[in-house]
Amino acid sequence: MYARLFSFSLAILGAVYFYLSSRLPLQTLNGPGAGFFPLAVSGGLVLTGIASGLQGNRLSDADAIDGSATRRVLVVFISLVAFCYLLPRLGYALSGLAVMISVLRQLNAGWRMTLAVATTSIICTYFLFAYVLGLPLPRGSLWGG
Repeated sequence: MYARLFSFSLAILGAVYFYLSSRLPLQTLNGPGAGFFPLAVSGGLVLTGIASGLQGNRLSDADAIDGSATRRVLVVFISLVAFCYLLPRLGYALSGLAVMISVLRQLNAGWRMTLAVATTSIICTYFLFAYVLGLPLPRGSLWGG
């Protein structure tokens, strides 16, 4: 019972994230836009939810997710939704940093580790996407980009 409910919930959350990420630019003149990766992640969530729901009830009630894990999953999902909302307004760096901090804190990382990993991740991914792949990342409407 809980396994099917979790699978259904995962597919629904993925569908909502799919809708939100589809509102981001998917294509630019230089290639994939800022919405490409979130769209791929959301598609993966939907497919995973459907596939696990079709497998049947292989988990027993004893294997059900406890309340703290459910809270973590919801906070991570809300962080991803916030990323889609904040990306055009704050740009990649600030919105990505906010999401990384939120997710890492849900994984019980300490503040020093969270700030170090989040900052390093944003710098590395910005370098990868903007300079190596040549993809323009949103600077954010608040900053004139």
